[in-house]
Amino acid sequence: MVNKIRLQTKIILLFSVVILITMSIAIVFNTYTFSEALRQTYVSQLKGITTTINGGYEESRSIDNVQQIFDYIKHREHNVLQLNLHVDEGGEELIKASTDRTLIDSQTPEILIPAVISGKTMISHLGENKEQRVRMIAPLIEDGKSIGAIELLLDTSKEAAIIQQRTKSVAIFGIGIALLLLIVLGIIIRRLLVVPLMKIREAAVSIQSGGAYKAVEVNASQEINEVAIALNELVFNLEDRYLKSITDPLTGTFNSAYFRQKLTDEMKQTREANSSMALLFCDVDNFKKLNDFEGHIYGDKVLNKIAQIVKEHVRQEDIVCRYGGEEFVVIMPGANRETALKVAEKLRQVVAIHGNENMLTPITVSIGVAIFPVDTDEENLTHVADQAMYMAKSLGKNQVFLASNLQSTKKRDYARNVNEQKWILDTIISLTKAVELKDSYTHSHSEMVSKYAGSVASSMGLSDETVHRISIAGLLHDVGKIGIPDDILNKEGHLTDEEYEMMKAHPVLGYNILASVDELKDTLPYVLHHHERPDGKGYPHGLEGHDIPLGARIIAVVDAYHSMTSARPYRKKPLTIELAKEQLIIGKGTQFDEKVVDQFISILDEVNYSK
Repeated sequence: MVNKIRLQTKIILLFSVVILITMSIAIVFNTYTFSEALRQTYVSQLKGITTTINGGYEESRSIDNVQQIFDYIKHREHNVLQLNLHVDEGGEELIKASTDRTLIDSQTPEILIPAVISGKTMISHLGENKEQRVRMIAPLIEDGKSIGAIELLLDTSKEAAIIQQRTKSVAIFGIGIALLLLIVLGIIIRRLLVVPLMKIREAAVSIQSGGAYKAVEVNASQEINEVAIALNELVFNLEDRYLKSITDPLTGTFNSAYFRQKLTDEMKQTREANSSMALLFCDVDNFKKLNDFEGHIYGDKVLNKIAQIVKEHVRQEDIVCRYGGEEFVVIMPGANRETALKVAEKLRQVVAIHGNENMLTPITVSIGVAIFPVDTDEENLTHVADQAMYMAKSLGKNQVFLASNLQSTKKRDYARNVNEQKWILDTIISLTKAVELKDSYTHSHSEMVSKYAGSVASSMGLSDETVHRISIAGLLHDVGKIGIPDDILNKEGHLTDEEYEMMKAHPVLGYNILASVDELKDTLPYVLHHHERPDGKGYPHGLEGHDIPLGARIIAVVDAYHSMTSARPYRKKPLTIELAKEQLIIGKGTQFDEKVVDQFISILDEVNYSK
């Protein structure tokens, strides 16, 4: 219950209790002080009366004289209710003089006998109904000895009323001051504590709700100011770290992780609003060739330039992200097909205009456009937009393609793709045959390397697509030998250093021959690096270990095995299978990859059986 009370209320309640206690103490102390002052007044009054009576009695030694003094005092002092003289006569206490003559010679009340006998001055308060009275007793002195006691009964109702009125006034004044203090205190607390803390709390809530953060500015105590400053610094540091975590460092666009998160959020909001949104999938055309010809530093500049173009030519509410190496995606909340197509076409045109600055490597983009939920559902939106982009590339690049046209275009282009694949296969076979014609000892070497490489790759659990690429690379690994002179290819005996250097150029020649065929781009690393060695002593780049592509490491092993078990110009008699296996084992870790050698030897009997 207490925890639910607001801080300002808690502080005011605490101060209220303190003020109440302080005020109560002040009232009690004031009442006590005033009462004590009255008491002293009564004592002084009693002393004055007893001094007068004692003086008169000592002069006359007559009780009658005392009676006269009593009458005189009763007449002059209106608050004197009664005066009695109690005298001890032979061990019996009697009233010998009194303003009430009926009491003369009557016996002293038992309650007063101890006070009469003691000879001390005593004061007691009496209260009957609304009347307030004080009884005071003082000794009657004769020759320095107490012979009785003077009883004075005073009416203190007036003084009691004064005390009550004063107490009431003090209480009212105290309550007024307390209320004033509480109001002032509440204003001070609210201004210096509550309002600053509320600002800090609102800032924290805005962070929690994901809203934009505005720096907290407070004018409070040094401690609260320091808390606000610390909160601002903490939030800005966290925002800076978060911004860095979702930003691509090269282009300044959002990264792929943020893209996936934001795409999910936008699709959910689109569903709830029963609206639509668009996704643009943009890919830089021929970017690999651009990197190869101009270098990676230039390629990074191109990516950065395209990113700026995209950010400048999309709508303000659109979200630009870098999806992959040369791929950008644009999330367009609330956009329909017409809006998305207009923005995409504008991007394509601007990139093409700026890309023509370099005539050797013109820069263009292919863009796929998918509309959610018209074209597809949440799970397939990215895939469909990606497919639309690849369709734009297949149609000649530098184009915008709508995902809604995918099905009709795929059916129309199926037959053409089959013919293109057949043409590529025929080209591969023609290239391998051309190499075999130049090298009379090669015969079906490329086909066997392809078969061995595919078997090893498949047995290692690689995907069907990867196995297919490695098999193709096995067919083409020696295509560069077309550029090697026949007298070097067919030389019997050892090559000179100069001839060997020319022979070592065939992987690079093969790479350059195949680089112009886009469909073979994934096989190029295997062709280029199939003569690299794990110990770094291979060629053309001296790669080591796992820096060498796995497909190239596989081709290196099976190429060497088939070469050792085949007749060569420099070796008329081939090695036996067992000797070839021993050579592979000897070269493990230096010339050949250990795992590939072990895998190849483990399946070699089955591969040879199936030849």
